[in-house]
Amino acid sequence: MFGTSITLNYQVSQQRAQDFLAEAERQRTVSLALNGQAQSRRARFAGARASVASVLLRAGSWLMPEEAPNGCSNPANCAFELRPGQ
Repeated sequence: MFGTSITLNYQVSQQRAQDFLAEAERQRTVSLALNGQAQSRRARFAGARASVASVLLRAGSWLMPEEAPNGCSNPANCAFELRPGQ
C-alpha cells in the first residue's frame, strides 16, 4: 500500500507539472498574439500620422510658395499674408 501511494503521488505531480507547462505555453502564445496586435495598431497610427503630415506639408507649400507673386491681387491674401500657389 505504501508503494502504490508513492506511485500515485508521482503521477499526480507529473500531471500537475504538465498542466503548468501547458498553461504557461498558452499564456505565452496569448501574450505574443497581443503584442503582435499592438504593434500593428502602432504601425497603423504611424502611417496615419505620416499621411496627415504629408497633406499638411502640401497644403503649406500651396498656401505659402517660396516664390511669392509681386503685389496683392486679393486684399484678403495681403491681410493674412497668404500667397496662394499656382
